Amino acid sequence: LVEYLKSEKTSGKYAQGLEDVYIDLTNNGNKLVRVYNLLGEYDEIVKFFKLNILEEDTLYDDRFPLPLEHDDLVNAPLDINCVDFYETDSRIWFVFCSKQYVIEKEILPEGSLTDLVIEDYGRFDEIFGIRKRAVQLFDVVCIDKKSSILEFRMDGLDVQRAKDIERRLEFLESKILKAFESDFDLGELFAGPINLFPAIQKLYLNPDGRIAEIGHTTTSAGVHNGKMRTKQLDFRDDRYHVGGVSKVAELNPHMLSKCWDSPSGYGYVQLVVPGTVALTSSENPTIDTAHILSCASDLDYDFVMSKLLESLMP
Repeated sequence: LVEYLKSEKTSGKYAQGLEDVYIDLTNNGNKLVRVYNLLGEYDEIVKFFKLNILEEDTLYDDRFPLPLEHDDLVNAPLDINCVDFYETDSRIWFVFCSKQYVIEKEILPEGSLTDLVIEDYGRFDEIFGIRKRAVQLFDVVCIDKKSSILEFRMDGLDVQRAKDIERRLEFLESKILKAFESDFDLGELFAGPINLFPAIQKLYLNPDGRIAEIGHTTTSAGVHNGKMRTKQLDFRDDRYHVGGVSKVAELNPHMLSKCWDSPSGYGYVQLVVPGTVALTSSENPTIDTAHILSCASDLDYDFVMSKLLESLMP
């Protein structure tokens, strides 16, 4: 794209296009999601966000929507800041930036096994190095007037463990709800987080899309996990799975991954409702996060979210 960005005739158009793509991936992309029902007035909640959650001055402002340069990021404090927002008539996305550390493990070259290392610790076939690397993540809180929901869309699934992301989610969620609690009765504004466990069975039974992975138990105490090698195939068509399902009264699924062709034409989009075997023996099984993956645009993301919300309807 360099020649188009250098040309006076096309530079503006292509620069804007790149920024639009970047914003799409910031708001959508791969996200760990938690959903609340919106009970209060949309305009009142948005106004409170703008006045009390959005920050006037943050260290991320000068570079936003791009990340900080490496040295600036390393020196940034471990905090989470509401930096900016994008808005339409019926939806608003508030973007939160934070510095996070990821742990990387690399095999060091053979020369790292010096005679001194061998003398002190013995001979090894391989030697590894552990490194902490600072990354900037872009979490999003989306308030949707039409769907009457508030979503926490947490970044980092490509570089962090889901448990680490969930800890950051708990911190951000608490920070926002405490801010509202000082002025409102939370029970009149939000209901949730929404339990996503009931969606698994309906997503499996709905013939659309393709089941990429499913974990389930049987009444005979069997624990099964089925997964396809490619997202283009449907596990429900696997002959071994079909034969097994025909012999059991109920599948008892506890996790599911489902794919659809991307509505915007970029490969496929994916929904993962994660769960553990322990859920199947729980009186009130609860899953309050999902992973929405490979979304290149609002169109992709809204499609997957609509599938999730439809599967929660009675």
